[in-house]
Amino acid sequence: MLRVVATALLLVGCDLVWQLERDVPPTCGPFGAPALVPFHPELIEPRDFSVDNSGVRGLIYAQYPRASRPTGVHAIKLENDMWRADPMRDTGVLSSLDGGHIAENDFAVGWLFEEGGDRPEIREYQFFPAGWSPGGSGLLDPLQGQTSTGGNMIVLPYAGVATIRFMVTILMSDRVGEPNTMRIFQLFPNETQWELTAQADPLKTSKAKVNPNGGVMTADHGKLVYTARTGEDTSAPFRLYASERDRDEYPHGEPLRIEGVDGDEDLTEPWINADCTRVYFRRADATWMADAVDDSGSAP
Repeated sequence: MLRVVATALLLVGCDLVWQLERDVPPTCGPFGAPALVPFHPELIEPRDFSVDNSGVRGLIYAQYPRASRPTGVHAIKLENDMWRADPMRDTGVLSSLDGGHIAENDFAVGWLFEEGGDRPEIREYQFFPAGWSPGGSGLLDPLQGQTSTGGNMIVLPYAGVATIRFMVTILMSDRVGEPNTMRIFQLFPNETQWELTAQADPLKTSKAKVNPNGGVMTADHGKLVYTARTGEDTSAPFRLYASERDRDEYPHGEPLRIEGVDGDEDLTEPWINADCTRVYFRRADATWMADAVDDSGSAP
């Protein structure tokens, strides 16, 4: 009799735990079925898409034959439901970079690989009427691999009278079998040197053995969305994960739930809007976007 009661209590307890897990909403999403991001044919082989919080200005790595440097990072705009080149903002140095992402308030972050210059670098850029120019904050990440890349940059109020900036970078490993490293930097007001934080350290020490290759934060600094391979299998797919900041650190998160996207599909080049209600990613050599829905499949 006691054994029956104990078994019943155990089952009830497990059911309560499972119910709690079912009731806990995901960090971001869930998301509905993805749709292709529409690019004008003038942008050839577009990839590494980024868009600012206006939803109508972005950057893309592509070949744009009408530009003075056709292949590189180009400014784009959303016009008539299609992303196309933005000649008014496509002047300057960005097209000579190996990659770049847009930021708010006429800023961007761009990077050069080792083969593209004397040394690899990740630097902030600012748009002026004459075009894009390097900003005054200097190099973002002084420790870079041959092909290190950037994520996104966010700007937050600081001490009520100024702003503080945070930036995600990915230190790409140059050694076979060694994982990439996500790094999150901060820049205090009136400073010109970015400081490395410990915010991404839990990803380095996670038992899941996280190997990230892209990451972006929500505008409020509360969530991190990233693509990563986990475990020892170097042929495993990269998946999308979302993590919530806890005690100023981002632990390894849970996979994003996207309708119709299986767990064995490779997903890279993550990007999100300000509050993670829309996610962008690379899948099967194309750029996709998906919007958050509630569990019934409707927009929240």
